[in-house]
Amino acid sequence: MVDPLEFDDGFLEDGRRRSTAPRKSLRQCVFFIAANAVIGPVVALIYASVCAEGLRSLLPVFQLRLYKLPVPGAGLLRNFDGWDRLDLALLMSLLLAAVLAMTWTKVWIELLGHGSIADTRQTKPIVFCLLTSIAAIMIVGDALIFYVGLKTQASSSWAETPSYVAPAAAILYAAGLSALGWWHADFKTSSLV
Repeated sequence: MVDPLEFDDGFLEDGRRRSTAPRKSLRQCVFFIAANAVIGPVVALIYASVCAEGLRSLLPVFQLRLYKLPVPGAGLLRNFDGWDRLDLALLMSLLLAAVLAMTWTKVWIELLGHGSIADTRQTKPIVFCLLTSIAAIMIVGDALIFYVGLKTQASSSWAETPSYVAPAAAILYAAGLSALGWWHADFKTSSLV
């Protein structure tokens, strides 16, 4: 058992302190937060509107209005202008957006070599395959929901949309979310390089 009061691990053999990873400057942190404050709502708005439409068309239960939920106080939403039109699909698409953002960030942390899941490939291959499969299913399923939402919105409009627009936009959407996940993973792990 390791003595919790033993501090020798923090020092080298000659008594010097080990170098710690450099911290990010205040400027880098402020820029990262400001960029997220600008980019985050735009991505969330696009994501929520298109994916909510995809969820509504795939599963009609997501068309349930929030004021009809069996939650105390949810009926009060009907009294406010605009809140009575919110449905379960919008809430679930925002929740899916948050989970997918964390998934893409974790995928990029693993791909950059800073995660702990890739190390389990040799010791626990079943756990590695399970976690990789779950992440892949979430990412592909989200792209399919986005595709269905785009296809539904395109078919309900007055203008003719070419057939290649929805798949191309879904691929660009997945690539954009991947790039956003890479950016967050890079910011999180840049001091580890």
